[in-house]
Amino acid sequence: MTSSPNSEDVVTQITGNFGKWQLKTLIFICLCKIPATWFMACISFTAPVPQTAEFLCIPPERDVDHHTLHPAELWLKNQTSVGGEMLEKTDREFFIDQCYTYRLTNGTNRTEYEWKITARNRSGLFGNSEMELDEVPCEHFEHRAEYKSVVTQFDLVCSREMLVSLTQAFHALGGLIGGLMAMNILKFVSPKRLMMYGIIGQIICGNLTGLVSTFILHVYNRCLTAAFCSFMTVSGQVIVTDITSGKQRTIILVLSELFASIALILLPGVSMYCDSWTYLYIAISSSLLLFIIPHRFITDSPRWHLKKGNMNETLRILSEAATINCREIPNDVLSRLEQKSWQMRNSRSPSYWTIWDGKTPRRFIVMLHWNWSVSVVVYTVMILMIRLLGVKYMHVNTFCLGFAEMLGIAMGLYIILYTRRHWLHSGFLLIFAGFTTYFIWLSPDGVKESRKAGYELCFWLILKMLNSAVLVVLSTRTAEMVSVEKRPMLMLSTGCFSKFWLTVVPFSLVVGKIHYLLPMTMFATAAISSGLMLCYFNRYYQNSEVKKGSVPAQNGGYRKRSSLLFEDN
Repeated sequence: MTSSPNSEDVVTQITGNFGKWQLKTLIFICLCKIPATWFMACISFTAPVPQTAEFLCIPPERDVDHHTLHPAELWLKNQTSVGGEMLEKTDREFFIDQCYTYRLTNGTNRTEYEWKITARNRSGLFGNSEMELDEVPCEHFEHRAEYKSVVTQFDLVCSREMLVSLTQAFHALGGLIGGLMAMNILKFVSPKRLMMYGIIGQIICGNLTGLVSTFILHVYNRCLTAAFCSFMTVSGQVIVTDITSGKQRTIILVLSELFASIALILLPGVSMYCDSWTYLYIAISSSLLLFIIPHRFITDSPRWHLKKGNMNETLRILSEAATINCREIPNDVLSRLEQKSWQMRNSRSPSYWTIWDGKTPRRFIVMLHWNWSVSVVVYTVMILMIRLLGVKYMHVNTFCLGFAEMLGIAMGLYIILYTRRHWLHSGFLLIFAGFTTYFIWLSPDGVKESRKAGYELCFWLILKMLNSAVLVVLSTRTAEMVSVEKRPMLMLSTGCFSKFWLTVVPFSLVVGKIHYLLPMTMFATAAISSGLMLCYFNRYYQNSEVKKGSVPAQNGGYRKRSSLLFEDN
């Protein structure tokens, strides 16, 4: 023991920073991130972007005594007449708009409906490019895709395509509401029990999400599933924070995010065995059945029971920890636990407005919220935007995104452990990632579609990897900007603010209708602005610490080994 018993926290003194006792619980909690990530990212596989020939407009009824071809047959006939050249075009070159029909007036008071086509093909299809055509929105569609998706189930094409973003927005809303509810429920329910509630809720609501027959119920159950996901993840994070400490806690919290990356890598493999979006939801939800029995063997939070005055349960947990980790229990443990319990029960949490009291400059708090929102939005929405690179390559692209995320987490861990100017390095990474992403507009047009998609994917991976590294720095160093008692409130504020934007940003992907690269350009610009703010953080705090003399320079530079740059206010 390096510190005296009176100065060290009694719980940490008994359990230690990390050991075998913590390991079994941490493995279980980390594995819980896999189904939680699947529920978030499965929209790319349950609602893939339909290709041109995978859905057809069903026009209104016409005169039955006039022989006409079905629109699909007429279109295919036209393609055959031009030698099949148009069939070889990629899905980004549209010659036919299935979202509308044309009403053709042929002078005999008879009206026929055909597909809306461009002026380039009008004469070839109808024989007369000068005839008057009235647009009629298509109301019914025939889907010919082999994979039964949410799009084919609820006709989420054309004007209803934005409803796909609505489902993802409600998933983010459920995560936000569930996180706030979990923080309040934890005042009365232990983290271990709340985690079980979250697991059971995901099993029930997750299966209902895939089995309902109406779109409204699908969105509603997806929102509930996300809320129960938050129950599970928030309670798990509370347990991890309570049973670990020191640098080991930082490393564990960072490495636990690797399991979210592993989930991305595994998701394409899971989806390959499901030929319907319903089966995919059932497979993801049913995987949580494997967590019910192991849940009995994880530990609960000793600090939660200590705060509630449950001395017997606290002593049982600490005794188990001391036995497994081979640590000694001090003789005065009971009196120290009672004193600690009294202090925890009588301590008051600071209000939200204390983080805006000016001790930490308010402009930095504002910029910190922006940095969090940009990093979280880019981290999450890029997984959903992978649909834009083409359905044929979605499995490979998702795998690559998960691998790039793992590399970014490793890079972020190196920054926080072995560098002092973590804000400066994070800012440079985001600025580099943003400017590099602009080069995606230089993708060649006269190459095969697979090569073009691979070229564009490289820039996605760079932004994804470097943004993941910055998010690691934000998650571990944000709290240092305020004093110890304000840190939970600051983390709650930045987390809620970023999740709020997750409910809004999916709708901004509509700009992809103008050009499919515009969303990536928007996120690259936001990353550059966030990187500039992070560099400003470093400049301000570097000058402040040098003036105080608290950060001695060695040979005109900083020490290589890591230490905290900020002091408690």
